[in-house]
Amino acid sequence: MYDTYTDYDKALYYTYCCNWDELLILMVQTQDEVFSKRIEHFLHAYKYARDLSEVDKQLQLMFQYIDHASQKAYSEHANEETVTI
Repeated sequence: MYDTYTDYDKALYYTYCCNWDELLILMVQTQDEVFSKRIEHFLHAYKYARDLSEVDKQLQLMFQYIDHASQKAYSEHANEETVTI
């Protein structure tokens, strides 16, 4: 089973290390289409935006999505592990 929760961790790491090539690969490989779009918008702004505020905006949107989606993925994972007696 593919783990998108790990994708969010990878994206944070690649962003922190400025490893844009790996972030691009992650964008293509992830199964989370919204996440893929967030990465795409950030990378496009990083490469082509003339104003740093646009880069910052796209980076913040990507981080907000990662936060939201990882919380959702964590709660779903926790619910799967709950065993009722």
